[in-house]
Amino acid sequence: MSIPVPRRVFFVLAILAGVLSGALYLSATQRVDIVVMARDIDVPRELGAEDVEMRAVAADLVPDDAIRSLTDVVGLVPRTPMLRGQIVLARSVADELADFRSGQAVPDGYRAVAIPVTAVGAVGGAIVPGSRIDVLAVPIAGRAPAGRTAEVLVTGATVLDVRGESGAAYMQRDARTSTVALDRIASVVIAIALVDEARLADRVATSTFVLALLGAR
Repeated sequence: MSIPVPRRVFFVLAILAGVLSGALYLSATQRVDIVVMARDIDVPRELGAEDVEMRAVAADLVPDDAIRSLTDVVGLVPRTPMLRGQIVLARSVADELADFRSGQAVPDGYRAVAIPVTAVGAVGGAIVPGSRIDVLAVPIAGRAPAGRTAEVLVTGATVLDVRGESGAAYMQRDARTSTVALDRIASVVIAIALVDEARLADRVATSTFVLALLGAR
């Protein structure tokens, strides 16, 4: 006995729905192997085989530049401190050790200079390594020459590091306790051209500094 036409249509639709559901399930559950951190790295250094491991994760959650082979990451240096389980991205590691704990390096032809600031003068403490800033010097009465007014000393400088009163990083994470210790901000290290070096050094003793945070290009 032949199956009525309407039932055949429903039968075909049911099969198609099942195939579609299966495809969606496979897509959602497809996993790929990527490199993740096997331990916390507080101070950037060359990664060894014991620092990283492979982990299978859902394919749709993997960033485009996630590293997928241990051999591609061993020997590279994290640009910033990294946490256990963190996905290792191509943009988060470099071939050479950076100059600062933050992972930033002094560009060729530039100098690293520390500018004394307070949190108020550093956009409320919102300045972080990698920020681009303008540096304004405000003369201190009784120290600066008469007639000197506020001036812009440096424009578009890159922040290399932010330091606390202890001289250590402004924000530090204790790998053993997973706590974050906050120090009072004391200075911001920036990269400046050689031509700006002497003038900025001259203003340190006679000025307070205000940093203006620039937007992304």
